[in-house]
Amino acid sequence: MKEMRSKKNIVSRRDFLRLGGMSAGAAVLAACGGGGDAGTDGDADEDAAAESEESGDAAPAAEGQNIVWWFAWGNLEAAVTAIQELDSFKEHIGNGTLDWLSNTDNEQVLTALAGGEPPDGASNLQYPMFWSRGVLIPVDDRVAGSSIIDLNDIIPALVDGAKYDGQMIGVPGIESFLWWGLNYNAEHALAAGLDPDSPPTTVEEGLEWHRALTEFDSANNLVKIGLDPYDAMASEIDYSAFAYGLRWWDEENGKMVLDDPRLAEAVDTFGEFYRIAGPDNMTGMRSVEGQGTWGASYNAGVQSMIIEGYWHPGETQIQQPDVAQHNRASWPLIAANREGGSKIMATGPHFVIIFKDGKNQEGIFKVAEFLHTQEAMDIIFNEVGWLNGRLSYLETVQGDEYPGLDFYLAAAAEADDYLVGRRSPIHGFVNTQWTELREAVYRDLMTPAEAVAELQKRADDEWEAQGLG
Repeated sequence: MKEMRSKKNIVSRRDFLRLGGMSAGAAVLAACGGGGDAGTDGDADEDAAAESEESGDAAPAAEGQNIVWWFAWGNLEAAVTAIQELDSFKEHIGNGTLDWLSNTDNEQVLTALAGGEPPDGASNLQYPMFWSRGVLIPVDDRVAGSSIIDLNDIIPALVDGAKYDGQMIGVPGIESFLWWGLNYNAEHALAAGLDPDSPPTTVEEGLEWHRALTEFDSANNLVKIGLDPYDAMASEIDYSAFAYGLRWWDEENGKMVLDDPRLAEAVDTFGEFYRIAGPDNMTGMRSVEGQGTWGASYNAGVQSMIIEGYWHPGETQIQQPDVAQHNRASWPLIAANREGGSKIMATGPHFVIIFKDGKNQEGIFKVAEFLHTQEAMDIIFNEVGWLNGRLSYLETVQGDEYPGLDFYLAAAAEADDYLVGRRSPIHGFVNTQWTELREAVYRDLMTPAEAVAELQKRADDEWEAQGLG
């Protein structure tokens, strides 16, 4: 395990990443009654919150009882295995045993909830959706009473991002830092006659790099792509919209702004990346094992650029060190005419959420609490490449541990327009529809204006169908 030594005060503690439009008490899901029933008024919201607290008090930890934690990450397994072998961890959770399951998804958890047998806690899911369904307990009191978790030592935007209806819906941590950066393979750039010291900054410049980096063989088969603008973090609508200056989720009013010319411009321009490579060629590349979406093609050396979060440098170094040695990172691409700041960044917390019907709520909280210890954070950083947004820990990270990580550590204090993403309770639904409609655009089956209008209609219909309006 690497020794973590303080080198310099990289991260400023001064309201780091605090967003002007974000308030800790924002009534984001007021229309859904927060953790209670949908469509209730303010008094009912308070009753639901009280009920949630009572539910949390009703399930104390039992000595020797299993603690069940499900998470969607597959690459977290090595870190969790190492953590649960620590004597300090065993002492912290008492006589309980941690039973974990990786590679889970939202549907699997929803099925377990419907059957009355949910895990005690879960991570890497659509957190706002579960909160809006009233199946989680708020954790404010537990966090406030912890001698390990210090909210004053966590990036303020992550603390704010953990709250809905003024309540903290889960214990932030595990993996929580910056989401966006243009990572690129400097060796590929040099081979294509590009200057790796002057990466593209706009979508339009990125398109030119994409043309230069995309390669075909003699039979016109796609061999390598410059950038898939819908891979990894760019696959989510938050990036496409914000790169063009649109905050599609209106936090204050609980409304979605999707039928907007800025989003239409985004889907049109990003579609050009697919047209250059060929939509069917891109599909064929993705069908090859080890070249799927979410970073696999970059690590396989068949994609030269990717919009990814701070975790990319570490994950690539751990998984493909021969590719990682050429990795560099810079600011995410934005529209040339974007208003509102040229250095954009997004962040948001991951949690351990705790279910009302979980059998060992206190036990799963102790697991979440331990993840804030130096031992656990070191293991996660070294085994997976992740950071949990704790300011005092970030100050010990030197930036040269993984190629490209230094950009993110510096960007934390340099970005001039921030977004806390994945806030909408139907974020997952909107992403699914966005994926379908953007393909219709780059296959020329629908105009950009038609696509964003249809996206707005589907999102509004789903909002009403879930009783959120």
